[in-house]
Amino acid sequence: MYFDGSSTTTSTGVNIVIQSHDHYRWYFSLKLDFDCTNNQAEYEALVIDLNILHDLKAARVLVLSDSKIVINQLNRTFCCMSYTLVPYHIVASYLAGSFIGITFKHISRIQNTDADELAQIAFEAQL
Repeated sequence: MYFDGSSTTTSTGVNIVIQSHDHYRWYFSLKLDFDCTNNQAEYEALVIDLNILHDLKAARVLVLSDSKIVINQLNRTFCCMSYTLVPYHIVASYLAGSFIGITFKHISRIQNTDADELAQIAFEAQL
């Protein structure tokens, strides 16, 4: 699963790509109706994605994102100390615990092109 969140002064959106083990893909692009930071938008995307996967009864999940801060916080490489991110971190960690196996992996922005392209489409549609 890939996710991306983005926030600007005019709009905030999250983008999710879920890929099954046999390479089928589902794309989601959502506009958030509240203001938040870019890192909060990244966590929003992750939490939404983990909820979808939980509802689909996924057992093992590979989470891929170009958000270095979110991935490293969930891998406990970085400590989550931001009062605005701690609630997201707690929810994401809780949801992650509902899977038999979950791996969080940082990827480059180039490797996250599907979610990134969805972000561009969503922002253009909102203008």
